[in-house]
Amino acid sequence: MVGEMKGQRFQPSVSKIGGIDAKYAILIAYFGAVVLGFITGAQYVAWLVPLIVYFVDKENKFIAFHAMQAFLLQLTATIIYIVFGIIIAASTLGAVASIASGNIYGWGAGWGAAVAFGIIMVIVGIIVLIFAILASIKGYAYEIYEIPIFGKQAEKIVFKTSG
Repeated sequence: MVGEMKGQRFQPSVSKIGGIDAKYAILIAYFGAVVLGFITGAQYVAWLVPLIVYFVDKENKFIAFHAMQAFLLQLTATIIYIVFGIIIAASTLGAVASIASGNIYGWGAGWGAAVAFGIIMVIVGIIVLIFAILASIKGYAYEIYEIPIFGKQAEKIVFKTSG
């Protein structure tokens, strides 16, 4: 079953979220997480939006697949944000400590690392946004778009397959 969902079309259906159309539930799963992902502090809980959509609509396999895929995508982004945030904080502290000790090379390296990892975090956010847009466009048309890596994992979870 894994890999067979790609490009598959589904019939219009209704979500348990206020009786809205399934395509709107999918938009909530992807863009609720993306919007929170760009808000400082809120990006650490952005994965909750698609997870809630998944649990509310897990009987509807179309919605469940997209919500799980959005959850896995956002959870991975959150882990990256946390790890890189720690690296940025350590680099910044190292730069401040270098200033205090008069080591100008350590200061530059610390700030350079902080800026580089900050840029990478922005790039991760843009990549998440691009995949959310692609998957949402397909979901809005009642189709499946498998985001690389995450699509197959979401399919395994939603359809409880092992292959």
